[in-house]
Amino acid sequence: MSEAPLHPVEDGPGAGQVVEVTVRVMVGPERSTVVVRRGRDPVALHEVREHGREVEGIGDAVEAVVREVLARLP
Repeated sequence: MSEAPLHPVEDGPGAGQVVEVTVRVMVGPERSTVVVRRGRDPVALHEVREHGREVEGIGDAVEAVVREVLARLP
């Protein structure tokens, strides 16, 4: 993960499409459930994974959601 400092960000004048992505990792005693969702739409990713594999593919799923939204822009 990046070591860059985090800063608050506000939508400024001229802001366009906002892509809201929710990532949830529900860690259980034997395995974890990973869910990536775009807003209220059906999930882009919903998988049960072994411990230690929770983060695999999350970046790819988020990137796919953002690309899909951007492709629909005029």
